[in-house]
Amino acid sequence: MTARVTEMRRLAACLLALLIVTGPAAAQDFPALTGRVVDQADIIPPEEEQALDAMLAAHEAKTTNQVVVATVASLGGQAIEEYGVALGRAWGIGQQGKNNGVILLVAPNEREVRIEVGYGLEGELTDAISKLIVEGSILQRFKAGDMAGGVRRGVEDIVAVLEGDAAAFA
Repeated sequence: MTARVTEMRRLAACLLALLIVTGPAAAQDFPALTGRVVDQADIIPPEEEQALDAMLAAHEAKTTNQVVVATVASLGGQAIEEYGVALGRAWGIGQQGKNNGVILLVAPNEREVRIEVGYGLEGELTDAISKLIVEGSILQRFKAGDMAGGVRRGVEDIVAVLEGDAAAFA
């Protein structure tokens, strides 16, 4: 009887450890990665999604950088920074070994925007440049009621920086 109790305690400890390690990731409810533009929040008209997808596909073909736009209905109570990192990992954005992925994450219901940058691109698309893009290009259009225009301008600026035109943000 004692051996069985010990065995059950070990099993319970292992299950608890597994839940602690995988709990937040397993419980996270991300939208499915369906393309370069995932508009769960439904703020981008279909024709604009197609134009953004084409722009991002051309950029990826030219540079191998993977840039994705994600609009989400909710961050699920998480900080946008945590959500963005977890989303990038879950989706596997960027090439393995290069870590050259970028997510433009928009959570309109929480009024949050973030550009999440893989380590391989942090030298080009710095936190300072990302902040300038969010505040100067994206939020200005959002405040004017042009959500799709803000996303488009953000993508245009991200692509311009990654293709060598960071001088405009210096």
